[in-house]
Order: sequence, then C-alpha cells, then structure tokens
Amino acid sequence: MARTPRGNRSGEATARARTRLTPRLLTLSETLKLVFRKRTAVVGISLIILLAVLGGLAPVLTPYSPRMRDVVAGDFATPDWAAPPDVARNVIKTLTSFRVQDRRVSGDVKVDLQPLPEGGFRVVITGTGTASVLVVSDEMVEYPYRPARSLDVRIAFNTSYLEGRGQAWYNVDTLMINKDLVERGEKLVLEVPGPNGSVLKYEVPRGFYSLYDIVTTRVGWVFDYYRGAIQVSAPAVLPNSMRNFQQPYIRSIRDPETRNRVAEEFGKVNAARELLLERGTRLYIAVNITYYCNPADFMMNCRDGSLVVSYAPVRVFIKGDAFGILGTTAYGNCVWTQWLYGARTAIALGLGVAAVTTLVALIVGLAAGYRAGSTTDMALTFLTDVMYFIPLIPLVMVVGLVFGRTLFNIYAVIIALSWQGGARIIRQWTITLRSSLYVEAAKALGASEWRIMMKHIAPQLVPYLVYRIVMTVPGMVFLEAGIQLLGFGDPEAPTWGRMINEMFYQGAFIMNAWWWIIPPIAGLIMLAAGFILFGMALDEIVNPRLRR
Repeated sequence: MARTPRGNRSGEATARARTRLTPRLLTLSETLKLVFRKRTAVVGISLIILLAVLGGLAPVLTPYSPRMRDVVAGDFATPDWAAPPDVARNVIKTLTSFRVQDRRVSGDVKVDLQPLPEGGFRVVITGTGTASVLVVSDEMVEYPYRPARSLDVRIAFNTSYLEGRGQAWYNVDTLMINKDLVERGEKLVLEVPGPNGSVLKYEVPRGFYSLYDIVTTRVGWVFDYYRGAIQVSAPAVLPNSMRNFQQPYIRSIRDPETRNRVAEEFGKVNAARELLLERGTRLYIAVNITYYCNPADFMMNCRDGSLVVSYAPVRVFIKGDAFGILGTTAYGNCVWTQWLYGARTAIALGLGVAAVTTLVALIVGLAAGYRAGSTTDMALTFLTDVMYFIPLIPLVMVVGLVFGRTLFNIYAVIIALSWQGGARIIRQWTITLRSSLYVEAAKALGASEWRIMMKHIAPQLVPYLVYRIVMTVPGMVFLEAGIQLLGFGDPEAPTWGRMINEMFYQGAFIMNAWWWIIPPIAGLIMLAAGFILFGMALDEIVNPRLRR
C-alpha cells in the first residue's frame, strides 16, 4: 500500500477536526451568499458602488481640478437647472483680430500695425513727435443675459525699442467698450454728498471703462508717459474699486475735494453690472497707444525715438451667475468637481484606513490572544490600554504643527489611535479558537505558531474582519470631516470635510448657498448609510444571536 505523505496526512487530519468542531463562524463565501439575499445589504452596496463609480469617473465627468481651484463662473453661482433662463451664464470669447480705428500723429512720426500669426497685433512707432493710435478688435462679444456681477479680461503685452534708436515715452491703455451703450449715450448718475448737506449729481458715461494702463498702475509715477521696456500679463477683474478711482472721467475732475467725493461714491459701483453689461448689447476691446518723443523736453527728453508694442489675443470671460450641476463656491470654484473628488477620497482613503487599522488589530489581537497570559500578551494589552488614553484631536494638532497638515499625517494619526477596540475583540476570539480540536491537531502535527494563527485561526475571523472594515469606514470619514471643520485638516485635500470647512467659514449660510451646503453633507450621509446598511446585514449573519 502506498504511503500518504506526512504533509497530506496533517492537512487531512486538521480538515477533519475542523469539520467536526468548527466554531459558529461562517466562511466568507457563505457570508457573502447570505448578504446578497438581504435588501438592506443590496441598498447599501448600491450606494457604495454609486459613490465609487462617480469618484472613479471624476476626471471624465468634470474637466476641472479641485487642487488648482479653477474659477469657472461668478461667486456663489446657482446651479444651471435652478436658475431662470435670463440669469447670466458664462460668456467666453478670445479676440484675435484687430485693426486701427483712429490714428493721430504729429512731427515725423510713423505708425505701422502688423497682425501676428498666432493672433493679436504688433505696433511699431518711430520718429520725433507725438502719436495716439486706437486699435480695436474686429470681433465683438454679444451679451444676451441680464447683467452679470463680474468679468475677467486677460491682458498680455510687452513693449520694447528698436535697436539703434532712442527710447520714446509712451502709455498703453486697454479699454472695454459697449458699442450699443456708447452709441445711445447712456449715463450713470451718482448722488454725491456735497457741502452743507447738499447732494451733487455727477454723470458717468456707461459703456466705457479703462481696464489697465501703464501709467496709473505705477505707484508714485508722476509723469503722463512711461519709459522703458516692460512685459505685462495680468487679469483685469471687475468689480475693482481701486481701478474705479483711475478712470479718466474721475481723474479729469479738477477740484480735489469734489474729485475725492465722487471717487468715494464711484468706488461703490460694480463696473461690470452697472457700466458695461446690458442684455442684447455688444462689447469689444480697444487699445489706446500714446507716444511722445521731444528732444526739446528737459524732463522727458527723447531723440529719434521708437516703440514696439506686441499685444497678445485678449480673452474675455463674463462670469455667469448660474453654472453647472451644483453651482460654485465663494471664489467661483466648481462645487460638482469638489464633490466628485471628495467621493473618490472618501471611498479610497476610508476603505484604505479601515483596512490598515483592521490589519493592525488582527496582528496585535492574534499575537496577544494566542499567547494569552504570557509576557507578550501583557505587553500588547498594556500598549492597547495606553493608546486608549491618547487624545486624538490634540495629537492631530501637534503632528500638523510639526510635520504639516497633510492628509497623510492626519490619517496616520487616526490609524495609530483606531485599532485598539478591534484588537481586544480579536484577542478574545483567538483565545476561544486556540482551544479548538483542529488547532490542537495542527500543534500535534508540528505546525508553527505563525502558521496556526494565519492558516487556521485568522480565516475563521474573516467575516468579523469584513464587518469591522465596513463599519469603520464611516467613522474614519466623519472623523476627517470633523478635523477639517475645526480647521486642522489639509487645506489642499479634495475632501468633503474641506468643503464643509470652506462653506462654513466663507459665507455659504449667510448667502443661503444651499447648492454648496447640501452636497458634502448628503455625500457623508450616503456614504454612512451605504456602509451601515451593509454592516447591519453582515451583523445579522455573523452574529448567531441575530441570525434568522
């Protein structure tokens, strides 16, 4: 008769012993079969899968990045579907083609306008004398909505001089003009407090606004022209009260007291809404280049001057008051983008942290339980008891101050202080299972302690481990959200906790921005409901007292 190898005899004996005296713990496959028969588990798993799919498809479902904080519309823009049709939507257009509308020169000054291949234009001015060149965009921006609250114009140009020629004095002023409002001659009337309690009325032309010019943006500059090569790349964002003070119709007021009073009142004006935008009108960009070269001027001397202005295409972004699926935040960031990436972070890190804490609990619990009463057990039990007394929030604060407030550091602290309860339960189960006959049979056949713990005891704990992971995920995510709300979280992490922190401290409740308030809270509730419903079904199956 052929001999059965000793290893096979050991496995068969252990299997027979396990079959005869298996504790009342189901295998993982049996547990999952029972789980999917329960409606609560199906609903819970459906919610988890929904959040996981939305988070996984975030780069496909939104073109924006939560870390870059792209400004996608106006501040506190409502969702598209919740706003009436005439509420302002985004209007974005890049103006690339330009032409000279007006040219005034004196002396022997020559002006040459050259279109650039990538869009924009290049103006070359040479000679002695003066010049004023008005370059306007051929294309216009048509605006079909109610006036928006803000707009953004991207301006980029550089100035230089021709080699071998003098450096002329100049100014470059970029303006936005509403063609229809200017043609109708509409005015904005300001009521300015005058002397002795009187009220002065001052008219400001609508449809005309200086976005950026070199001279007035130079702090302490006293001349009417500028000299020197520069490169400018800056957004002109409206409303801008400081820019309101630099408008030509304000600076042209001669009386200083009157000018200050008008400027103070005009500083309260939203230039985008009250001066430039109106439904059914057209806007365009104008660039006014002034040139000065006079060899007889002692203060601003110039001989045989030159100037080269290279102007890039102008991007006009009129920020809508309604945008996307979930609107925008206080800084015009997309709430839908933040919510999607928050779902991805919640599922991935929640499950990851729960799995790591469970693994730590498993290792500690197995080692302490299998060697119950030994020095190892007493040391691990003492460590577990000590860890219970370490406060979480103060430790997060200390770690954040020393190592930085990153998501990794926060979850590292959470992991370090979240495994103790699981370790105690696993220790008790291990003490019970180590006295089973199949464990004794494995010992008799020479199996090592590590093999017994990993091969014969740990598999019996799988249903509990799955249950613990499932029930730990909501707690991990809620804990991170609480830390973020207190202000100790990672300010750059795309999480629902950061969304709650920002909407709480950036005026969402004051502005009644329900589209910003509800999504992160609803996401946390969905996540918790999904895992709790799944966990309840597991509890009914794993716990013999609840099993039907």
